[in-house]
Amino acid sequence: MVTQYLTKNPCYKQGRVIDVKGLMFHSVGVGQPDPEVFIRQFNNPLYDRACVHGFVGADETYITLPCLVKPGQAMRGWHGGKSASNNAYIGIEMTEPKDIRYISGATFQVLNHSAAVAHVEKATKRMVDLFALLCTFHGLNPMTEIISHREGNALGIASAHGDPEHLWKGLNMNYSMDQFRKDVAAKMEGDDSMTREEVIEIIQEQKVVYDTVEEVPDWARPTIQKLIDKKALQGEGDGLGLTYDLTRNLVINDRMGLYD
Repeated sequence: MVTQYLTKNPCYKQGRVIDVKGLMFHSVGVGQPDPEVFIRQFNNPLYDRACVHGFVGADETYITLPCLVKPGQAMRGWHGGKSASNNAYIGIEMTEPKDIRYISGATFQVLNHSAAVAHVEKATKRMVDLFALLCTFHGLNPMTEIISHREGNALGIASAHGDPEHLWKGLNMNYSMDQFRKDVAAKMEGDDSMTREEVIEIIQEQKVVYDTVEEVPDWARPTIQKLIDKKALQGEGDGLGLTYDLTRNLVINDRMGLYD
């Protein structure tokens, strides 16, 4: 799993935090299997259309908004198309195989069925692993607190999309969100599962650390520069060593006037 935050995206720069109520499963809606293509597209100050918490491909998983920093909380994303989902759900996008070509809406032509299915099977397995980790970290019930974008629309909390069910159906894979939820639950209960405390400890050890002012998100940079100028922050060893949590707390204090 790679942490690669979309620090240039306007959503990230807002730095809003939500209380996590559930997880939303998306797929990208285009035949592009490489998560880094989307990361490059989204990590742009002019890209104000969407921002998600992660992209999952067949071979790698990327976390692109802070969602494994503090249990029960995450940075707010722009993924569900409505505030009801964006204010409560972590949204993860699964990439789709290069072997399909969209014709209109959610309808696509399959160019190589076996290759397309192979990609989706591997990517879905990675989604199971990530959703199990997220559920454990945030204390969520996979059977009741995981939904797809399509299911979110049916509930009236997300825009009119059919993902990812349209992908499994279009490839005749005999797979469903019900089975996905069961697979996540089984992963959480399996022999290789970890307790919530173990997951939290491991995640916290892997927190992103900002060592220079340039690495700090735009919304926090004025505060960090102010503290450096006041010599309150000087850094030791390799750099500043600021975690996301600490950086956010410093900004809150600054906005309260504590450093004036």
